[in-house]
Amino acid sequence: MKHINITIVAFIFCISCESTHPQIEISGYTMGTTYNIKIISNNRDGDYKIELKEQIDSILISINNQMSTYLFNSEISTFNNKESNLPFQISDEFSYVIERALHWAKETEGAFDITLVPLLYLWGFGPGQKGGLKNMFPDEKTIENRKIHMGYDKLFINKNYLEKTDPFIKIDLNAIAKGFGVDAICQFLSSKGMNNYMVEIGGEVRCSGYNRKKNPWMIAVENPENDNELNWAVPLNNMSMATSGDYRNYYEIDNERYSHEIDPRSGYPARTDIASATVVTSQCIDADALATALIILGIDKAIQLIEDTSNTEAFLIIRKDKGVYETIRSSGMKIKKL
Repeated sequence: MKHINITIVAFIFCISCESTHPQIEISGYTMGTTYNIKIISNNRDGDYKIELKEQIDSILISINNQMSTYLFNSEISTFNNKESNLPFQISDEFSYVIERALHWAKETEGAFDITLVPLLYLWGFGPGQKGGLKNMFPDEKTIENRKIHMGYDKLFINKNYLEKTDPFIKIDLNAIAKGFGVDAICQFLSSKGMNNYMVEIGGEVRCSGYNRKKNPWMIAVENPENDNELNWAVPLNNMSMATSGDYRNYYEIDNERYSHEIDPRSGYPARTDIASATVVTSQCIDADALATALIILGIDKAIQLIEDTSNTEAFLIIRKDKGVYETIRSSGMKIKKL
C-alpha cells in the first residue's frame, strides 16, 4: 500500500523515559510508511523477536494484498478495475473496513467518502502522484464532471460481497486502512497474551496497558509549524489515537494553500482553518477515519460530531495566521502541555 501515509500527515511519537522493565522493539515498513511496536516483555530471546516480526509482517502483507491501490492484483485494485455492477466477493477484513468507512460516511454526511478517487487524481493527490496540479486550476464544470462517478451511497456491502451501482466507481482506503492495520496487530499481540504494548503505523497508534515505567503511554502531537517541536502529549491506556493535518502534503497557488484533504461534497480541498485534528477513541480504524473527517467538517461540526460520539475525544489545532495557532478540545479530551 505504497504512500498510504499521504492521507494522515502528522507524525506521532512515543514519549517514555528510562527503562525499568524489559522492552521488545520491532519496526519495519508497510503501507508506504514505517511501523513501530514496543512490547513490555521479559522474553529477550532473539529468535522469539524474529518470529514475532515475521508474524507481524505477514499480517501487514495480507492487508496490503487486500487494500493497496498500488498493487495491481490486490482486492481493491481488482474491484476498481472491474467496470461492473455485479456483486464482487471480498475478504472478511476488507468487508469490515468497507463497513466502517460507510458508517463514517453516513455519520459525517459525506465528508468522509472513500469514492473520492476522481477528485484525488484531479487535484494531483491520487496514487502515484506527488501532489500538485500539472495543468490549469480545475474549473467548476470539470469538478462536477468528476463527481458524477462518486458517492458512498452508490456502494453496498452484504457480508462478503461489495457492489457498486455505478460501474465506474473506484474506492480508496488510504484514510482508514492504517488504522485497521494497527488494530489488527493489536489483536494479534493480545491473542499472544501480551497486555502492555504500543503499536504505531505511519502516525496512527494504539496502546494497551502501561509502558516500561508502569505509567500510561504518552503520545505526542507535533507542532504544525515545526515537525521537530512537540508541544502536547496525550496519555493512552487501552485507547487509540490518530492525527490528520493539512501541513505536509499540499501546494500553494497565489498564497492559497491546497491540501490533500479534499471535501468530497464540494470537490475542492477543505478550507476550514483546521491545521491538525487528533482523535482518541477505542478502535484505531475509527480514529483514523474521524481525524480526516474533522478537518473537512470544520470546527463547529467537528466538535459537535465528537461530542455526539461516545467514548471519543478530539484535539484541534486551528490556523489563525502564518505561524499563529490556537487549540480547541472536546469536553473530555485529556492532553498535557509539554
